[in-house]
Amino acid sequence: MAILSKMYFNAVFGALGGLLGWMLFGVLGERNPSDAYLNFNLLLGGAIIGGSIGYFVVSVEAIRDQSLVRFARLASYGVLIAMVGGGIGMLVGDLINTGIRKMFTAMDIIMDTQGVFYLFVGMIARGLGWSLLGIAIGASEGIAARSLGKLSYGTIGGLLGGFIGGALFDLLYFVALKAGATTYLGNAFGLVILGACIGSLSAFVQTVFQPANVKVMRGWQEGREYPLDKTASLLGRDEHADIALFRDMKVEKKHCYIKQISGKYYLINNGSPPEQTLVNEVPVADQRELVDGDRIQLGNVILKFQLREAIIRAKKKMAAAPAGS
Repeated sequence: MAILSKMYFNAVFGALGGLLGWMLFGVLGERNPSDAYLNFNLLLGGAIIGGSIGYFVVSVEAIRDQSLVRFARLASYGVLIAMVGGGIGMLVGDLINTGIRKMFTAMDIIMDTQGVFYLFVGMIARGLGWSLLGIAIGASEGIAARSLGKLSYGTIGGLLGGFIGGALFDLLYFVALKAGATTYLGNAFGLVILGACIGSLSAFVQTVFQPANVKVMRGWQEGREYPLDKTASLLGRDEHADIALFRDMKVEKKHCYIKQISGKYYLINNGSPPEQTLVNEVPVADQRELVDGDRIQLGNVILKFQLREAIIRAKKKMAAAPAGS
């Protein structure tokens, strides 16, 4: 399934980003900072970790496209925005953690630093802090793609991934220390899980809620699905195309657009030869409305137009069908 493939790629690249962040912070950060440099160290650590995860997660589609231009554009957005989110997230998480502990101290409640309740408080604090990093990474994908849909869905997915990943970070860190591992190794495990959670859940939410997509039925990267989450998505060989169809010279640089108008989708020819722009084997010189299941041929590339509502209906119908029918 395309959703599992996308989640897998994003999880792997997110985990690599977490591992890179751990390595860089080990080199650039201070392990035991003085009180005067504590906040600076938190900002630095959050920025490094956030930038590393954002670098990999946001640019994963460009890596799959094997496009250097797209990679440079997406990675720059991912690094810069996620650095800000990571730095703020690290500070916020520490402030929440410290605030909760001060509150319990004022209430004369003593927490066992090795106890389950202490762990739970830390998981919530870390989850809230890292949710800001997830939001930043999810938002940066939408900003880079200039897509409001990807911005909103990516933000929700990033928030969930950041919270769950942050909570698991604290849990794994706690378990690793209990097992006798060093704090350095505990951080490594936690950050890998954090990156994987942000990457996979961001991809999951975006894929589940995308209103429509086109699936490559024949051509390079056969089986891959591209979301149609903008009011106008450009298809072609151009490096800046929303749906990049490389390797087929019969596909023009800016071959056509798929536009969403009043809830309907239209394929609009952008000056390409009609005989190389077909919907259900009928040449399109100007524009044509698309319905679920339409077969789009651009050059030698064949795409299938799919509406989310139709996919959901088909799955429900299959689930309701009696076994063996």
